[in-house]
Amino acid sequence: MSAKKPDSIFFDSNVYINLLRFPEYEAKIEKFLQGAHQYTVNKIVLMELWAGVKTKAEENILKQHQKYIPLIGFSDDNFVIAGQIMRKMVNEHSFQPRTRRQLTWDILIALSGKENNALLVTENNSDFKKIQKYLEFEFITVT
Repeated sequence: MSAKKPDSIFFDSNVYINLLRFPEYEAKIEKFLQGAHQYTVNKIVLMELWAGVKTKAEENILKQHQKYIPLIGFSDDNFVIAGQIMRKMVNEHSFQPRTRRQLTWDILIALSGKENNALLVTENNSDFKKIQKYLEFEFITVT
């Protein structure tokens, strides 16, 4: 991790889903939350969460998060950069189309973290480690 303290911290969809569905999960990630300057919600993660809403309670939680927690995204140029990174990754690995689509969202999440100096908290160590070979960004893994 770089010496510069992140301006904010945000959760990947998988961490958020566990926080929404399993109250005891918060204790598991508490150690990762200490020292964060501000909590944010990534726009792509929010989209993924809305796509998976199953209950009215989850819907209400997402509405509250949208209202009270700052959203982070990225500049339009990052769509091009994401495509360039994906091309490099595909040239080095044999990814199936479905894997490429999933990785593209993760690349955009990583680019958002980098652009906003935000620390990503995820359970998806494998994919973000792959992306980190092509893009410098900060993340930590919940295990």
